[in-house]
Amino acid sequence: MFSERVFALKNVRLVYTKKGRLRFVSHLDMNRFMSRVIKRSRLPVWYTEGFNPHAYITFALPLSLGFESEYEILDIKLVDDNFDIAKIPDILNGICGEYINFFDVFEPTLKTGLIAAASYEISFDDGGEIFDKLSDFLKQDSIICSKKTKKGDIKQLDIAQKIKNMKIEQSDNNTVLHLTLPSGSEENLNPELLITAFYEANQKEYYCYNVLRTAVLDKEGKLFR
Repeated sequence: MFSERVFALKNVRLVYTKKGRLRFVSHLDMNRFMSRVIKRSRLPVWYTEGFNPHAYITFALPLSLGFESEYEILDIKLVDDNFDIAKIPDILNGICGEYINFFDVFEPTLKTGLIAAASYEISFDDGGEIFDKLSDFLKQDSIICSKKTKKGDIKQLDIAQKIKNMKIEQSDNNTVLHLTLPSGSEENLNPELLITAFYEANQKEYYCYNVLRTAVLDKEGKLFR
């Protein structure tokens, strides 16, 4: 008779920041990077079976290239149910560089398919010149954006009613836009759709900007955990 090793897997959710130069690292390369970090950490992570076993890691909501984030989610599975997960952030931060910081860990309460929205901070390097124009643009009853479908077609979307928690302010003579957009498996709106629509409406590409994802939310508008 063959004996089969039986163990209970513990689901673990890690939260980290991704900033600075890492905003130019693609999701595929981040996947490879995190796989190497997990391997170097020697954590009791569950590895997939087959001819090419690799550590099981899942990104809840992949970040667009060029974006920074204060709330990135990474799920792993541990084969040691007694391992103290509170140690994991310090272990991983000792391996990662300065642009990533793991700051929270817990056993997940929601499946990633229940992500409903994400909040963003968009900073325009404009010296405050577009504040009034952007304010007027966002007050419109209809904001039409062009979105490319998976088939390559261009679809026109009215996203005016989909924008939540919107606030515009001036900081250090720059215009800063805060907003929440649908994100996840049911609907996903990239904030660049809104920025592009604004530039096109004014027939000018005004200034450089930086997008920072500040939170990932559930259907009740609470921080996704």
